[in-house]
Amino acid sequence: MLRTVLRREVVALTRLLVVVLTILLALLELGYRGEAPTSGMRQELLTGLMFGAGFVMFGAILRTLLKGQRPRKAEIAWFLVWLSFFATHPIGLPVWEGVGLMGNLIFLGLFVFIELSRLELGGGFTLSPALLFTFSFILLITIGTALFMLPKAAVRPLGLIEALFTSTSAVCVTGLTVFDVGTTLTPMGLWILLLLVQLGGLGVMTFTSFFAFFFKGSNSLEEQLRIRDLSNTTLGGARRFIVQVILFTLAVEAIGALFIFQAVPEDQFASFSDRLFFAVFHAISAFNNAGFSTYASGLYDPVMRFNYALQWVVAVMIVFGGLGFGIIFNFANYLRFWVRARVRKWTLGVPCERYPRVVTLSTKLVLFTTAGLLLFGTIAFWVFERDNALREHGGWFGQLTTSFFGSVTPRTAGFNTVNYGTLTVPTLMITILLMYIGASPGSTGGGIKTSTAAVALFNIFSTGRGRERVETGGREIGSMTVRRAFATIVLSLIFLGVSVTVVASLEKDLGLLPIAFECFSAFSTVGLSTGITAELDDAARVALTLVMFVGRVSALTLLIGVLKQVEVSNYRYPKEDILIN
Repeated sequence: MLRTVLRREVVALTRLLVVVLTILLALLELGYRGEAPTSGMRQELLTGLMFGAGFVMFGAILRTLLKGQRPRKAEIAWFLVWLSFFATHPIGLPVWEGVGLMGNLIFLGLFVFIELSRLELGGGFTLSPALLFTFSFILLITIGTALFMLPKAAVRPLGLIEALFTSTSAVCVTGLTVFDVGTTLTPMGLWILLLLVQLGGLGVMTFTSFFAFFFKGSNSLEEQLRIRDLSNTTLGGARRFIVQVILFTLAVEAIGALFIFQAVPEDQFASFSDRLFFAVFHAISAFNNAGFSTYASGLYDPVMRFNYALQWVVAVMIVFGGLGFGIIFNFANYLRFWVRARVRKWTLGVPCERYPRVVTLSTKLVLFTTAGLLLFGTIAFWVFERDNALREHGGWFGQLTTSFFGSVTPRTAGFNTVNYGTLTVPTLMITILLMYIGASPGSTGGGIKTSTAAVALFNIFSTGRGRERVETGGREIGSMTVRRAFATIVLSLIFLGVSVTVVASLEKDLGLLPIAFECFSAFSTVGLSTGITAELDDAARVALTLVMFVGRVSALTLLIGVLKQVEVSNYRYPKEDILIN
C-alpha cells in the first residue's frame, strides 16, 4: 500500500515538474533577446523534459489499460511521436534536432495541454462558481503581468505597474493603456495582448472546459454542473454551449478580419503580413469589446478617421460581441424555425406549422433595449456634436457613421473615431450613461448590462402604477431577478462613488468630469478616455486596475462569492411596511 502511494506521488511530482519547467523554459527561451539564461544548458533541459514527459505519458497509458479502460487518442498519438524520437536518434537522445527549439517546445506544449486537460473544473475544491470565475481572472492577470515583463515583449522594460495595468486591461477587455501599445509592444507583446483579450473576453473557464472536452472527449458530472452555472444553460446543453461559443467566436472573428482586411488601404502598410495582422488584431479586439488598437490615437488616426467602411465593420462586430452568446443562439434558433416553416410553405405548399415559443423574454429585452440605446445615442451624438466633432465630417454619411459609432463604442468597446477630450459636456454625460449600462449579459462586454437597466425601468413603472408584480411581454419577471437588478445597480453606484473619490484624491490637478469619465470607463470595461490615463501616477493606476477588475467580474459576483449562501428557510416572518418617501 505504501509503495503504491509513493509511486503515485512520484508520478504526480514528475508530471508537475515537467509542466512547470516546460512553461518556464518556453518563457525564458522565447522571452529574452539574444542569449537566454537557459541557453547554455538548453540541450540538457530539453532531454530531461522529454524523458520526464515520456515517463508520465507511458504511466498514464499503462494505468488506463490496467483498469480495463481505453486510453485517450491524444495520449497514444503523443506517445507514438515520442517513440519516433528514439528511432531517429539511436543513442536514445529524445530531442528532434530537425525541428529545432520551436518544434520541441511545441511538442512539449502539447504534453502540457494534455496534462492540464486532466484537471477537473474546480479541481476538487468546494469553490462556488462566483469564486471560481473570480480566481480564474486573477490567475490570468498574474500570468499576463509576468509575460509583459519579459524583455522581448516590449521595446523597453515595462515596470510592474505598467505590466499589471496592461494585463488587467486586456483580461478585463477594457482597452485603457498607459502607453502606446503599437509602438511600445513588440510583435510578441502584441500577440500576448491578443491572447489575453481572447481569453478574458470569452472567460477563462470557457476555454478550460473546451480544451478539457477536446482532449478528454467528455466532462465529469461535477464539471458540467459548474459549466452550467457559469454559462447559465441547462445541464444537457452546457457542453454543447461551450463548443458553440468557441466555434461561433472564431468564425465571426475570421469573417470580421476578412472584411477589415478589404476595408483598409493596401498602401498604408509595409507588407501583406502587416495588413493581415492589423485586420486580425482589430477583429479580435472589436468582437471582444476590448478597444485596443495598434494606432496611438485609435481609429481617430488621420489614416482611419474617414474610413467609414472600416468603422461600420468594427461597429457591427462590437454589437455582435456585446449581445451575448445566449441571446444570439436563442434568436438564431427562432430564425431557423421561422425560415424552415416559410420554405416548406413556398416549396411544398404546406401551411406554416406552429412552432413553440423559442424567443425568451431575455432575448426580447436585450434586443429592444440595445436597439433603443443605439438609436438614442446616435441622435444625441449628432445633436450635440454637429457643430463640434462632426464638423470635419462634411457629408451626411460621414456624420451618420461617426454618430452611430459614437453610440456603439461606449457599449464597452472603447474604439474612438473622435477626440473625447474635445467633446461637449452633454455628449460626455450621455456617453457615461451608455458606458454604465454597457453590453448584454453573457457577452464579452461590461457595464451593469442592458437587461438590468430594462428590469429596473420596468420596476419603476410598475411601482409608479401601484402594481405588486413586474410584468412585460405576457410574462412576470421573477422577484429574485428584480432584487438582483436592484443590488447590481446599488453596488455599482457605491463602488463607482468610492472609486471617483479615491482617484480624485490621488490626482488633485485633474478635473472631476475627466476622472469620473475614466472611472466609469474602467468599471464598465470600455476603454474610452479624455486623455488622462497616461498622466496618472502609480497609485491612481493601481486604483483603476482594481476598478477594471471589479467591473469585469461584477461587484455582485464578488459579494455572492464572499458571503455564505444560506439555505431556503421554511418559515416567513410577519410583513411590516417601512416608510420610504
